[in-house]
Amino acid sequence: MEQLPNSNGYTIVRDYLPGIAIEQFRMWAMNPNNAHRGNGSDGIYYDKHDGKRTYDVWWTTAPPKEMWLPVVLGLKKYIDVLFGSIQWGIHAVDCITTAPQSSKIYAHIDTPYRFEKYAKVDETLGVQIIIPLNAFTLENGGTAYLPGSHLENLYYKDIEDNQQHYNDRLVNEGHQFLAKAGDVLMYDGRTLHSTMPNKSNLYRSALLINALSEHVLEDALLLDNNTDNLKT
Repeated sequence: MEQLPNSNGYTIVRDYLPGIAIEQFRMWAMNPNNAHRGNGSDGIYYDKHDGKRTYDVWWTTAPPKEMWLPVVLGLKKYIDVLFGSIQWGIHAVDCITTAPQSSKIYAHIDTPYRFEKYAKVDETLGVQIIIPLNAFTLENGGTAYLPGSHLENLYYKDIEDNQQHYNDRLVNEGHQFLAKAGDVLMYDGRTLHSTMPNKSNLYRSALLINALSEHVLEDALLLDNNTDNLKT
């Protein structure tokens, strides 16, 4: 298992999730009964699945706690480093799947910095964890991120108002996470990032885990209608 330095606000752990766990989460990701929200094939974002809609990119409901908790516990020492002295808990867990030939790029920052109350807080309140369930390649996309951008205090409204600029910046200056299934990328929630186009003919899935500072967890449940609330 390899940990890369986190001086730029991110950590990579190689060969973390075992094959049986990868397969279990992949089955959860691809089960149509677990679809929760997504970017529809018609180009419109829907925050609730109607049971029949098709998507270019979609997110699932939260997997059972007994599936994801061991994953979090095994990564605790790495998450602790990114948070420093801040106590944290888990806000959201889901799987994301990108359909073949999906072309969307949407540079953004993560919870809680996409809410006005926390938009300009200059400390680590959130860490996003991504575990590929299929290999991430240049062809099928994966995640692009901009190392060090967590120190720029990017404002979510500025990103939204200048979306193409930030998309271009991410493509031109960012790193693309190339990984085997079971590798891990985690980064400060202020990091500019996006799912990248899937130019392959296969679906690409990943497990997503969002960890937040304990003092914003309750607020996040009220502010974040974009995720399926965890049943703990």
